[in-house]
Amino acid sequence: MTSRRAFLGSMGMAILGAQAARAGGLDWAAALAPAHHRSFTGPFGIQLYSLRNQLQKDVPGTLKYIRESGYTDVETAGFYDMSPADFKKELDKAGLKCTGMHSGDDNRFRNQLDEIIAEAKVFKPAYVTSPWVQEQHRKDAEGCKRIAAHFNEWGKKLQAAGFRFAFHNHDAEFKPMGDTTAMDIFIQETDPALVDFQLDLFYAKKVGLSPADYLSKYSGRFKLVHLRDISKSTPTGFEEAPDDACVPLGTGQIDWPKTLAACADTGVKYYYVEDESETAPEGIRKTYEYLKKVKF
Repeated sequence: MTSRRAFLGSMGMAILGAQAARAGGLDWAAALAPAHHRSFTGPFGIQLYSLRNQLQKDVPGTLKYIRESGYTDVETAGFYDMSPADFKKELDKAGLKCTGMHSGDDNRFRNQLDEIIAEAKVFKPAYVTSPWVQEQHRKDAEGCKRIAAHFNEWGKKLQAAGFRFAFHNHDAEFKPMGDTTAMDIFIQETDPALVDFQLDLFYAKKVGLSPADYLSKYSGRFKLVHLRDISKSTPTGFEEAPDDACVPLGTGQIDWPKTLAACADTGVKYYYVEDESETAPEGIRKTYEYLKKVKF
């Protein structure tokens, strides 16, 4: 707790700073504000689901476009009618590195974890992530605790194989469940040595949370994020948002300097741009340019 002496001392320093700023003809409020001096340095990753329509038609050309747009890392979400080995070859040809994999819902992890591990051994990502838990498995607190126990089990087995397990949220995990939520239970009931989380910043903002504050609430638990902005016209709530609610970074509702600062300060290691709109090919380029110039 801050002592009265420390508080008065800090207040005195603030007054002196304001006086000095006024004496120099400066805007004293701006002089006292924290400077945005950090630049985003990546890694510059993209969730391949963003260009799912293009990948269905032309895997080599789409991967080439992604690399030419500035991205170096990818997070997979399926292999577009190719074997894992053949898809990995296409990534290599394009000069892209797979650092993350979305490998299916909780049912697939429950029933096909050995197959998931075999796929991961082809791509050698840092993280193997489940992006969905079936609703019937998370409908109450006890069900969420059982899922958290599964997360620990899967995390232990993946860790033994050389990978980290993570869970990626949607909006449903933030629905109130008494005085808690499924997401809170998942985080609180899992072992940080075995399980990490990927925060989809779009969904956090969509349900009315401050993404930066939520990252800080569970500092150290979110090692990955999905960078998605939400259109200014999209209302807060749990109704499904249309694909075009996803807009390039810096054009929507999220305070990106504050959010990127929170990411950097709370231990996020992997960043993946995601754009589910029909204009994603153009959108990912705009987002890349924004990330190259944003300060926080």
